[in-house]
Amino acid sequence: MNNFVHAIDRSLTFKQVLWLIPVVLTLHNIEEALTMPTWVMAHVPLITESLPIAFDIHFTPTQLLLSLFLATVVPFIVTMACVNGEKRSGKLYLLFLLQAIVLLNVFIPHIAASVRMKQYNPGVITAVCFNLPFSLYVFRRAFREQYLASREFVSLFLLALLVYGPIAWTLHFAGEWMAKIL
Repeated sequence: MNNFVHAIDRSLTFKQVLWLIPVVLTLHNIEEALTMPTWVMAHVPLITESLPIAFDIHFTPTQLLLSLFLATVVPFIVTMACVNGEKRSGKLYLLFLLQAIVLLNVFIPHIAASVRMKQYNPGVITAVCFNLPFSLYVFRRAFREQYLASREFVSLFLLALLVYGPIAWTLHFAGEWMAKIL
């Protein structure tokens, strides 16, 4: 694995690595798209009782797929808009925030749900095998190449914790809205 990381370090600039953010996330979303509609329909009661606040939430296979579509397209747009930012710029901070949300998503809900339910849940394989190591690589390299300082890293994760829920809800309800109009 170390040789693989060194090969990437030698062959890709950091800006090229940043273009992999939406690509790796797309692989994760493909796993979810292939497994989530059936899995969610079979586990709706458990999902709704696990939510931190009582919500009358509805899932349909179409809504889930449209939400995943948005969760795939938006990171490409964010990357296009932000990847050319200067070191320590707001643009790159936004892109790092996206990757921090992806890293947070590895643990909540993927690992947490798998442990709690003692079973597979959609996306856990790519979350653990791709998103986790890629996120660690991106942040390690961002520190090493001085695109991100340690104090910025802490604020980045605090912000990711704050926006993760609202973003997830927005994607869910946007998918629900799109499903109604299609």
